[in-house]
Amino acid sequence: MLVTEQQMLAAIRHLIVEEHVVAEPSGAATTAALLAIPNPRARNIVLIVSGANVSLDVLRLAIRAQ
Repeated sequence: MLVTEQQMLAAIRHLIVEEHVVAEPSGAATTAALLAIPNPRARNIVLIVSGANVSLDVLRLAIRAQ
């Protein structure tokens, strides 16, 4: 599944606010893909979230993303 840059920023924001996890954009791509699915039907979902090498500028953009 392809995700946009905006979706990755929204995923970074979601991870920070909801899960208290900091991830770089590529590390948040799996979360962005899951968030793009309106109603995931699986009961148990596992996502790999990797990399915390994210710049302050990207974090600022992510916090503003909605």
